[in-house]
Amino acid sequence: MKKFFFVTFVSAVCFLQRGSAQELKSEFLLDLEIDLNPAQQVGQVLKGTRTIYPFKGGAVKGDKVNGKILESGADWGLVLDSNTFKIDVRATVKTDDDALIYVTYSGFKHSNGKSAAPADDYFRTAVSFETNAPKYAWLNHTVAVGVGRLPGPGKVAYRIYAIK
Repeated sequence: MKKFFFVTFVSAVCFLQRGSAQELKSEFLLDLEIDLNPAQQVGQVLKGTRTIYPFKGGAVKGDKVNGKILESGADWGLVLDSNTFKIDVRATVKTDDDALIYVTYSGFKHSNGKSAAPADDYFRTAVSFETNAPKYAWLNHTVAVGVGRLPGPGKVAYRIYAIK
Protein backbone atom coordinates (compact mmCIF):
# COMPACT_ATOMS: atom_id res chain seq x y z
CA MET A 1 0.00 0.00 0.00
CA LYS A 2 2.87 2.37 0.83
CA LYS A 3 4.35 1.60 -2.60
CA PHE A 4 1.07 2.56 -4.29
CA PHE A 5 0.96 5.94 -2.50
CA PHE A 6 4.63 6.59 -3.25
CA VAL A 7 4.19 5.85 -6.96
CA THR A 8 1.03 7.98 -7.08
CA PHE A 9 2.82 10.85 -5.30
CA VAL A 10 5.86 10.71 -7.62
CA SER A 11 3.60 10.55 -10.68
CA ALA A 12 1.59 13.55 -9.49
CA VAL A 13 4.74 15.59 -8.85
CA CYS A 14 6.09 14.76 -12.32
CA PHE A 15 2.76 15.59 -13.92
CA LEU A 16 2.32 18.88 -12.10
CA GLN A 17 5.90 20.01 -12.53
CA ARG A 18 6.04 22.27 -15.54
CA GLY A 19 9.06 22.10 -17.76
CA SER A 20 9.80 24.77 -20.26
CA ALA A 21 10.13 23.86 -23.91
CA GLN A 22 13.44 24.57 -25.54
CA GLU A 23 13.54 27.33 -28.10
CA LEU A 24 13.77 26.04 -31.66
CA LYS A 25 16.92 27.33 -33.36
CA SER A 26 18.58 26.56 -36.65
CA GLU A 27 21.93 27.04 -38.31
CA PHE A 28 23.05 26.77 -41.92
CA LEU A 29 24.31 23.27 -42.69
CA LEU A 30 24.79 23.02 -46.47
CA ASP A 31 23.52 23.85 -49.93
CA LEU A 32 22.43 21.15 -52.39
CA GLU A 33 22.31 21.98 -56.07
CA ILE A 34 20.93 19.12 -58.14
CA ASP A 35 20.95 18.66 -61.92
CA LEU A 36 17.98 16.64 -63.15
CA ASN A 37 17.61 14.21 -66.03
CA PRO A 38 14.33 14.42 -67.98
CA ALA A 39 11.25 13.52 -65.96
CA GLN A 40 9.78 10.03 -66.13
CA GLN A 41 5.98 10.30 -66.20
CA VAL A 42 4.54 7.21 -64.52
CA GLY A 43 1.10 8.79 -64.67
CA GLN A 44 -2.04 8.56 -62.56
CA VAL A 45 -1.71 6.24 -59.57
CA LEU A 46 -3.90 5.73 -56.52
CA LYS A 47 -2.82 8.87 -54.66
CA GLY A 48 -2.03 11.28 -57.49
CA THR A 49 0.19 11.55 -60.55
CA ARG A 50 3.64 10.00 -60.13
CA THR A 51 6.56 11.80 -61.73
CA ILE A 52 10.16 10.66 -61.19
CA TYR A 53 13.04 13.10 -61.59
CA PRO A 54 16.33 11.12 -61.80
CA PHE A 55 19.43 12.99 -60.68
CA LYS A 56 22.14 13.70 -63.22
CA GLY A 57 24.52 14.91 -60.50
CA GLY A 58 25.04 17.98 -58.43
CA ALA A 59 27.05 19.67 -55.73
CA VAL A 60 27.04 19.88 -51.94
CA LYS A 61 28.62 22.92 -50.32
CA GLY A 62 28.85 23.79 -46.66
CA ASP A 63 31.19 24.62 -43.81
CA LYS A 64 31.43 20.97 -42.70
CA VAL A 65 30.27 18.93 -45.71
CA ASN A 66 31.36 19.33 -49.34
CA GLY A 67 31.06 16.93 -52.22
CA LYS A 68 28.89 15.83 -55.10
CA ILE A 69 25.49 14.22 -55.60
CA LEU A 70 25.80 10.84 -57.31
CA GLU A 71 23.58 9.86 -60.24
CA SER A 72 21.85 7.06 -58.31
CA GLY A 73 19.29 9.36 -56.67
CA ALA A 74 15.93 10.72 -57.71
CA ASP A 75 12.79 12.46 -56.56
CA TRP A 76 9.88 10.01 -56.67
CA GLY A 77 7.39 12.88 -56.55
CA LEU A 78 3.65 12.82 -56.50
CA VAL A 79 1.44 15.55 -57.95
CA LEU A 80 -1.48 15.73 -55.52
CA ASP A 81 -3.36 18.55 -57.22
CA SER A 82 -2.65 21.50 -59.51
CA ASN A 83 -0.84 23.37 -56.72
CA THR A 84 0.82 20.61 -54.65
CA PHE A 85 3.83 18.38 -55.36
CA LYS A 86 4.80 15.86 -52.66
CA ILE A 87 8.58 15.48 -52.58
CA ASP A 88 10.17 12.06 -51.89
CA VAL A 89 13.95 12.09 -52.43
CA ARG A 90 16.72 9.59 -51.85
CA ALA A 91 20.27 10.49 -52.83
CA THR A 92 23.89 9.64 -52.16
CA VAL A 93 26.49 12.29 -51.46
CA LYS A 94 30.15 11.49 -52.06
CA THR A 95 32.17 13.93 -49.99
CA ASP A 96 35.43 15.50 -51.14
CA ASP A 97 37.23 13.07 -48.81
CA ASP A 98 35.39 10.03 -50.33
CA ALA A 99 32.85 9.36 -47.57
CA LEU A 100 29.35 8.32 -48.61
CA ILE A 101 26.30 9.92 -47.02
CA TYR A 102 22.78 8.68 -47.73
CA VAL A 103 20.33 11.59 -47.75
CA THR A 104 16.56 11.38 -47.71
CA TYR A 105 14.06 14.16 -47.63
CA SER A 106 10.36 14.55 -48.03
CA GLY A 107 8.02 17.49 -47.96
CA PHE A 108 5.98 19.70 -50.22
CA LYS A 109 6.21 22.27 -52.94
CA HIS A 110 2.92 24.13 -52.79
CA SER A 111 1.77 27.11 -54.79
CA ASN A 112 -1.02 29.28 -53.46
CA GLY A 113 -2.46 29.39 -56.99
CA LYS A 114 -2.66 33.19 -56.89
CA SER A 115 0.93 34.13 -57.64
CA ALA A 116 3.01 32.92 -60.56
CA ALA A 117 6.21 33.87 -58.71
CA PRO A 118 8.08 30.72 -57.61
CA ALA A 119 9.47 32.70 -54.65
CA ASP A 120 5.93 32.73 -53.21
CA ASP A 121 5.72 28.91 -53.17
CA TYR A 122 5.96 26.90 -49.96
CA PHE A 123 8.91 24.60 -50.71
CA ARG A 124 10.01 22.78 -47.54
CA THR A 125 11.44 19.35 -46.71
CA ALA A 126 12.44 17.31 -43.65
CA VAL A 127 15.96 15.99 -44.22
CA SER A 128 17.78 13.01 -42.67
CA PHE A 129 21.21 11.53 -43.13
CA GLU A 130 22.91 8.14 -42.73
CA THR A 131 26.63 7.42 -42.87
CA ASN A 132 29.22 5.17 -41.30
CA ALA A 133 32.04 7.68 -41.82
CA PRO A 134 33.32 8.71 -38.36
CA LYS A 135 33.97 12.29 -39.50
CA TYR A 136 30.31 12.73 -40.45
CA ALA A 137 28.69 10.52 -37.78
CA TRP A 138 27.11 13.61 -36.18
CA LEU A 139 24.80 13.77 -39.21
CA ASN A 140 23.16 10.48 -38.18
CA HIS A 141 21.34 12.27 -35.35
CA THR A 142 20.87 15.69 -36.94
CA VAL A 143 17.35 16.90 -37.64
CA ALA A 144 17.36 19.22 -40.64
CA VAL A 145 14.97 21.25 -42.76
CA GLY A 146 15.44 22.16 -46.41
CA VAL A 147 14.15 25.28 -48.12
CA GLY A 148 13.89 24.65 -51.85
CA ARG A 149 13.94 26.72 -55.01
CA LEU A 150 14.08 26.14 -58.76
CA PRO A 151 17.14 28.08 -60.00
CA GLY A 152 16.58 27.18 -63.67
CA PRO A 153 15.36 24.51 -66.08
CA GLY A 154 16.46 21.02 -65.04
CA LYS A 155 17.75 22.18 -61.67
CA VAL A 156 16.58 22.16 -58.07
CA ALA A 157 18.39 23.64 -55.08
CA TYR A 158 17.98 23.42 -51.33
CA ARG A 159 19.46 25.34 -48.45
CA ILE A 160 19.62 22.88 -45.56
CA TYR A 161 19.42 24.03 -41.94
CA ALA A 162 20.27 21.91 -38.90
CA ILE A 163 17.68 22.26 -36.16
CA LYS A 164 19.25 22.74 -32.75
